[in-house]
Amino acid sequence: MQGYTRRQLKQDKFAEGTMSWASEHQQTLLWSIGVLLIVAVAAISLFAWNSRQTDQANLALSKAIRIFNAPLRQAGTPANEAIQTFTSIMERSKAAEKQFKDVADKYSLTKPGKIAGYMAGVAAMQAGDNAIAEKQLKSSADARDKDIAALAKMALATLYRSTNRQSDAANIYKDLADHPTDTVSKPAAQLELASMYESTDPKQAANLYQQIQKENPSTRAAQIAGAKLNKGENPAAPSF
Repeated sequence: MQGYTRRQLKQDKFAEGTMSWASEHQQTLLWSIGVLLIVAVAAISLFAWNSRQTDQANLALSKAIRIFNAPLRQAGTPANEAIQTFTSIMERSKAAEKQFKDVADKYSLTKPGKIAGYMAGVAAMQAGDNAIAEKQLKSSADARDKDIAALAKMALATLYRSTNRQSDAANIYKDLADHPTDTVSKPAAQLELASMYESTDPKQAANLYQQIQKENPSTRAAQIAGAKLNKGENPAAPSF
């Protein structure tokens, strides 16, 4: 009985001490709970906002892509009110570029917005606006999203090749081969580099094709490399 009383006294003292501490720190406890609630509500609100932004960005991106892929009609042919058409690739590309840029600017924090930024560069390049294309593609190439950045770098390398900047293009292909992503594989970058070398350094091109065959047996990339080495028909571009 005495032992029980002693133990009970200890428990009572502990309870009193706990309540005393809680009373003394009541404001701190309430403030901490309030902060946690605010953080939780903010996180939920941010998630909901981001989801809405992403949904809206996807719709806007889809519209831009439809413009980019819109059919062409002969000059002088009346436009079809039911389907948007253009009289030239340049006209279509400029319209698509503007649409992609609007999406990229408005929804820059979403993935569709980042994809739109890359596509704005592609559309500008197709429209012949090389300076704008380079600026836009460089911006996308610096994106934190490695997959989008890799696509932008590939497009940028294509732009450099078309403007006689093979050295800059080679540097990009080599970097992409050293840092493959889900959107640009190592053999994809190597095939582009080898293709560029065919006219300037045939031996280096052959070495690359042989390397692709060795490292990627029984793949589409190996088949393309083999066809190049055998001077055969170049199969359709692969999907990596």
